[in-house]
Amino acid sequence: MAFTVDFYEQGRKNVRKTIVLVVVFLVMMAAFGLIIDIIFGILPIFTLIFLVVALVQLLISLSSGKEIVLKSVRAREARQDDPEERQLKNIVDELSLAAGMAKPPEVYVVDDDTVINAFATGRKSEDSVICVTSGLLKQLDREETSGVIGHELSHIVNRDILIMTLISALLGAVVIIQLMAFRALIAYVRFGAFGAATRSRRSSKKGDNSTLVILAFLAAVAGLGAVFSFIGRLSLLAVSRTREYFADARAVELTRNPVGLSRALRKIVTNSQKMKTANIATAHLFISDPLKRHINNKSSFFASLWSTHPPIAMRISILENRSLKEVESELASYL
Repeated sequence: MAFTVDFYEQGRKNVRKTIVLVVVFLVMMAAFGLIIDIIFGILPIFTLIFLVVALVQLLISLSSGKEIVLKSVRAREARQDDPEERQLKNIVDELSLAAGMAKPPEVYVVDDDTVINAFATGRKSEDSVICVTSGLLKQLDREETSGVIGHELSHIVNRDILIMTLISALLGAVVIIQLMAFRALIAYVRFGAFGAATRSRRSSKKGDNSTLVILAFLAAVAGLGAVFSFIGRLSLLAVSRTREYFADARAVELTRNPVGLSRALRKIVTNSQKMKTANIATAHLFISDPLKRHINNKSSFFASLWSTHPPIAMRISILENRSLKEVESELASYL
């Protein structure tokens, strides 16, 4: 099967997508705040607050997102005195040159011999990092490792990481607002509403409905936050799945060898160990779901909506130019 993805055009498209997505999410945040303002007649207080929260979240993610991710998975810089890690650095340098990168990414390692996985992070190619588990170095040969590194380099040059960073940041802003409102609602119901209700009864003759107004306000923020979070989450997952196919295709172009990546994916899917330092917030960055959630190996419509990655069997079938059913049959005991 021929892989003819225009790498540089894909990168330009992703930049345009990034701009569109940022605008859409900012409009969503403004709409979120505007609805609250209109309901309670306090325009434009929450419209401005929600936009400020979104922008602050964006700035934090763009300025220190790489460091946050590396720290969260407990990654360290690759050591030149380790033969396996020195070979990894050589592979990264070689494929970076083939990809036309001015500077190769930094190389990091997560000390976990039981897991085979890798990811890339950094908002631009000059500031990028490729990180692999020690299990990948021990269990994959050079050809397979090259396939994985080619895949991760593709994410960097295609600007996939920039898109995912921005979407994650904006989605995080919505979640922060939602959780704050929800917790405030619970706290108010448990500790504040009963006392306020007594005061409200005393002043009911004066038409004081402050308790109901506060409860309605917090419930509205939490409810609308859940809706916008749901929409944003689906958008994030859709982008995450699509970019994996492009990265697989470009990895084949870089290495001129579909077999290496295909074999690597087979080893990854047969490895059942979850990555202990990964979490839901970073799972979409990896070449394969580090949490080993079964939904990522299903091809149903529901699974396609909620999975962070396309099914590995599907990716292998494309790389090997074989039918999906045939590959799924071979991997049935692992899916």
